[in-house]
Amino acid sequence: MTTDLETRLQAQITAQNLMIEALLDAAIRTGQLDPRALVDRLEKFVSAPKASVANPGEIAAVIVEVDAWADMISDRYLEVKVSSPERSLR
Repeated sequence: MTTDLETRLQAQITAQNLMIEALLDAAIRTGQLDPRALVDRLEKFVSAPKASVANPGEIAAVIVEVDAWADMISDRYLEVKVSSPERSLR
């Protein structure tokens, strides 16, 4: 059973994700953001997270989320072949 606070937090997260996706789309389509550079930066974080003071569970959760964003951006904006070395690491 979810509480009102949990429901509100989930709604905020969903709304923020929608806004982030819309802003990413606009920035990439207008040439303000290079999707390859963004994916590279996200993958660099995944390979060496900077949150050394956080507990391992928190770091793992952040890595999963960052990796998911990298996948989404790559799938939407980059032409990546299945055999591409940058995707074979996953």
